[in-house]
Amino acid sequence: MEGNSLPTFLAILTGVVLMVIMAVFIIAIVIIHKQRQIKNRHRIQLLKADYENTILNAEKEIREQTLLFVSQELHDNIGQLLSLTKLVLNNPDGSGVYEGKKLINQIIREVRSLSRSINKDYLSSLAFEDFLAGELEKIEKSGFCATTFEKSGDSFDHLEGDKKLVLIRMVQECLNNAIKHASPKLISINMYQEAEIPTLLIRDDGVGFDPQSESSGLGIKNLKSRIKAINGRVEVVSGINEGTEIKIQFENPAGS
Repeated sequence: MEGNSLPTFLAILTGVVLMVIMAVFIIAIVIIHKQRQIKNRHRIQLLKADYENTILNAEKEIREQTLLFVSQELHDNIGQLLSLTKLVLNNPDGSGVYEGKKLINQIIREVRSLSRSINKDYLSSLAFEDFLAGELEKIEKSGFCATTFEKSGDSFDHLEGDKKLVLIRMVQECLNNAIKHASPKLISINMYQEAEIPTLLIRDDGVGFDPQSESSGLGIKNLKSRIKAINGRVEVVSGINEGTEIKIQFENPAGS
């Protein structure tokens, strides 16, 4: 009996040890899995926070840019129209009444246009093609330089409101940089499909810059940070006295 009990005990002991090892193994897998879930949730939260921060920054910058434009329009455009209207209506022979009415109607249209430009919902519902044409028209009207706009294929209007807001701010940033630093004679925007990928190409024939310089690197980094938040990519090509070309694309044509 005693001879048979030892193998039985060893078998039971081995079984218990294996069960303990298996239990420890299962517990370890569960713990590792939970740790990975926690890390993934944390990573998702960070990505979400970064995306929301990008959207908030874009909204703030667009608002500031819009207010600057509105103040300039009030001073340079509507202010002058009002002054002209006053002069016309003060005409002693009364012939300026008709011209005065025309000027007042023009002022009303300009004020409505400014009101829409302040409204975020208006920007979100605005066709992206119309936005681009409007930005280039502002540059042309200022007499700064000539502009051209070309479009072929689908536009970017499939983008959700927040993503379009970021893209709008990126375009404004590119155009502002060209105006402030490039001294171009021509700024052009081309919207087209490249291998079925929505593509936006912004060019100027200005002085260009060295993409490797520290100040330029920060600007490029800022553009790449913005486009990353809305699932796209940006490529900047420039050189001293060679102008600048900025290509913006979306890796997912559906914009999701």
